[in-house]
Amino acid sequence: MSAHLKNLSDHAKVVLKPARKGQLSPAERIALFKKFMKLEEHRIRLRHKGGAGGLEIARARSELLDVVLSEIFRTAALKRSEQVSIGLVAVGGYGRGTLNPGSDIDLLFLLPRASNKLPKELEELVQEILYLLWDVGFKVGHACRSIVECIQQARADQENKTALMDARLITGDKALFSQFRQRFEKEAVAKGQKAFFELRRNDLRGRHKKYSRTVFLQEPNVKEGCGGMRDYHNICWVARAKRGYRKLKQLVDARILTRTAHREIEEAYDFLHRVRNELHYESGRSSEQLTLRMQGVVATNFRYPQRSILRRTEAFMRDYYRHTKNLYQHTTSLMEIFQIEEEHARDRGLVSFLTIGRRKREEFDGFIAREGRIYPANSAIFAEDPNRMMRLFHHTQVRNLKLSPPIRKLVKKHWSDIDRPFRYAKANREVFKDILTRKGQVGAALRQMHRVGFLGRYLPEFGALDCLVQHEFFHRYTADEHTLRFIEAIDALVDSDDPGLKLFRDLLHAIEDPYAFYLAIILHDTGRSENVREHIDGSAVLAQRLCNRLQVQGHRRRMIMFLVDHHLTFWQYATSKNIEDPQVVADFSGLMKTASRLDALMLFTYADSVATSPDSWNSWKSALLRQLHRSASRFLEHGEAKFAKQLADERAELENQVRASAGEGWDDEIREHFERMPASYFRFRDPKTVPIHLKAIREFLKREREGEFTCVGRSLDYPDRGCSEVVIVSRDRPHFLQKVCCAFASQEINILSADFHTRTDGIVVDLFRVCTTDFGAVTNERQRQGFTDTLAELGNTDDYDPGVYLKPKKNLLRSEKRSDIAFPVRAHIVNEAGGNSTMINLQAIDRIGLLHDLFQVINQAGLDTVHARINTEKGAAVDTLYVTLPGGGQATDPQQLDHLEQELEKVISRS
Repeated sequence: MSAHLKNLSDHAKVVLKPARKGQLSPAERIALFKKFMKLEEHRIRLRHKGGAGGLEIARARSELLDVVLSEIFRTAALKRSEQVSIGLVAVGGYGRGTLNPGSDIDLLFLLPRASNKLPKELEELVQEILYLLWDVGFKVGHACRSIVECIQQARADQENKTALMDARLITGDKALFSQFRQRFEKEAVAKGQKAFFELRRNDLRGRHKKYSRTVFLQEPNVKEGCGGMRDYHNICWVARAKRGYRKLKQLVDARILTRTAHREIEEAYDFLHRVRNELHYESGRSSEQLTLRMQGVVATNFRYPQRSILRRTEAFMRDYYRHTKNLYQHTTSLMEIFQIEEEHARDRGLVSFLTIGRRKREEFDGFIAREGRIYPANSAIFAEDPNRMMRLFHHTQVRNLKLSPPIRKLVKKHWSDIDRPFRYAKANREVFKDILTRKGQVGAALRQMHRVGFLGRYLPEFGALDCLVQHEFFHRYTADEHTLRFIEAIDALVDSDDPGLKLFRDLLHAIEDPYAFYLAIILHDTGRSENVREHIDGSAVLAQRLCNRLQVQGHRRRMIMFLVDHHLTFWQYATSKNIEDPQVVADFSGLMKTASRLDALMLFTYADSVATSPDSWNSWKSALLRQLHRSASRFLEHGEAKFAKQLADERAELENQVRASAGEGWDDEIREHFERMPASYFRFRDPKTVPIHLKAIREFLKREREGEFTCVGRSLDYPDRGCSEVVIVSRDRPHFLQKVCCAFASQEINILSADFHTRTDGIVVDLFRVCTTDFGAVTNERQRQGFTDTLAELGNTDDYDPGVYLKPKKNLLRSEKRSDIAFPVRAHIVNEAGGNSTMINLQAIDRIGLLHDLFQVINQAGLDTVHARINTEKGAAVDTLYVTLPGGGQATDPQQLDHLEQELEKVISRS
């Protein structure tokens, strides 16, 4: 018995004595148990705050529950005239003897006979115990079963079998529980091993798929995620079923697991318990998601010494990823070992006797390949020739092999051989180059290198990214995981038959130097580990160093440096600049210089975006990138004059298509529309939507002549895309955009993107992509009518009070309270050389009414908004607004710009 449990038991005997002797009323008994629990829980929490280990706290809470349940059981049993033959058994997590603060309690009342034949006295005992537990405040899941019923349930349902494998007697009939253990082991655990193993393997696969098969998520799940607590439980259950082992240390004794791996597994499990304890204590409930907000809280409460919360969080999350990576890799290796055993057992069976001769076994270069895995011919292969380690990964790539558990252990054992001479060796350099030239197969090879710690040792520049947290809001993965997914996104294009990706697939096939391209990907984010102001600068320095070591020169080196230096340039131009402006296209083309660079950077930008998070790529991004790529390609190929002529030809072709789509009676209006609309309106415009705009303009002009409120709207719903597109036609007038945004916000309609176009006759065509707070199309008629009525009301007044329409409400676009790690909001104003407008770059937490507030500040500053790039993603608004003085021209007054920036920052800082 532990010292804690002994002290706890002694305390319980004294404090709970009145309850045991039956001296209290039911209410007094409940109050006594609550008081005892509160005091002991407080003592345990103080130990947690003092730095106690995760398992220490979880076990202390389990021991506390054992004592309380035993007292409750004893108190209830003493009232009975006869000795009670029943066992109070803990199952599930509680059965494992660990209980986190917010976890439920799962109990089994083990009965001496079938549950439907239970004597009334035992039924009353069970009810009394449960009622008392509920009254004291426990969340209890329970079942009442006999031994036979338990075994039947275990055979019928593997999940029940799993829960009962962790069964532990708390109090009651020891002989009955001993009998249960013996029969359960013989009749349930020893039988049905194949089905049980398949269940656990499918559970593992399903959970890992749900969490993107990586531990390196921005907001990981401590219990169910990759490398989470469930992975530990899973391997314990499998080891129990396959080998009868109750402790993982027995796997070490059996030489299945190394001592180092066992230590790392247990350390990770203890760390996860400590994190989960903190999550439960802090939230007051069973919380498993390590959100961005909670990362800062946990790091601070765990007393990480770094001065800023970002640095504390970074250090804590690096520890978290290190532990979960160890747990993830070791447990998946163990599952693979057991899977190999299953395959060998199947091969020895009669069914596979006819096919076993066809199984290929190949020996080469000190390795053996069989059943899709590569093994060492003996344990001395790397001692004989360390360069074999590099060739190992080339073999896996060429032969499509996975690393076997033995070869993974052997590589880790020889980490010290991956030294400076190894990194400078020409033979290794040439093999590594060969690996990076096989389009479509690079990602798998590099991921296997990374898993065994080889890649970061061969390329220390990349190794510094291991488990490195990226504080940028849109990044879902750590820096190393993002880079590997970047490469895998490129590889996936080789065999893709998605017509939407044809352009990128063609660009990949056209890459003449895949070695330079893949090497640039590996290097593009390496500067994040350098703590420099701009990570691109750090990446460029490291790229130069690596090129020197790998002796990369000439055109190849220039391409690598170009991609590293400009890996954000394409995205920045496409999303923040007016890419319909020929001068913007000319400036961008000047940076690209050649079509091959342009194509490579286009492909680079696509895959970089896809690798940021699973849902980061969308049609909006695709359209912007394609538009800029197409324009720059034509500019580079034909020059400025021919580029302008091609734009005119495209516009003429679109006009012909619109005439065919609109039908008779529209010729004059179509001609006027195409003459008066700015060039930006016509780029990539669907010929089927232009007639809708024309009909809105016709109705607007009719209403204007009749003296009605001069504004007309049309809406197209796209439920499959989760949005609606709204076109609003009006006259160019002060504060009109602000009023439109106010009308949207008043109905809790969120603006996802917006484009504004003004004809030369002063008619404005504003295009909005909007959604509900549930991220669906705006199809509710009351909501639509509310928007129309509000806009009409606002349009008839020169002055209005936004507070009347925008009453403070909970931010419906956010799922949790504001993060302790501040979202990187910013407002940056730029006057570009040679431009005729002032550019405002904004990043903020999205909320209903944000765009209205931004336009209001701009209008109050005496400026007009002439163009905008509005984008909403993952709950964040990333907008670029172009503003001018009334009548045109940049705003250059420093005092005016400083005041504007301050006011904008006030707006975007509100949550």
